[in-house]
Amino acid sequence: MSQKRLKLLAVSLGFLAIAPLFGLLIAELSVAVLDCRVSESGHSDCAIGGIDIRMLLAILYTGGWVSMISIPVAGLAALLCYTKYRDANLNRNQ
Repeated sequence: MSQKRLKLLAVSLGFLAIAPLFGLLIAELSVAVLDCRVSESGHSDCAIGGIDIRMLLAILYTGGWVSMISIPVAGLAALLCYTKYRDANLNRNQ
């Protein structure tokens, strides 16, 4: 695999590892700004412009649980790709 592809793969996997946390952060900020309560099982009124976004926020919150798997798995894969990229880059310079 070329060095450029290894670098792109390492960056992509690193982003994939932390992407669920961005959704969780967006949901948490939205709930704080709109001053509403979100529950997967209960009723809540969280609306923007008359559109209820309760289910969207619940999905974003639930997606945060995916980070318990994505951070270790994709993070380790990103670390391995970056290590291979760095080693290939060091060997090329010698």
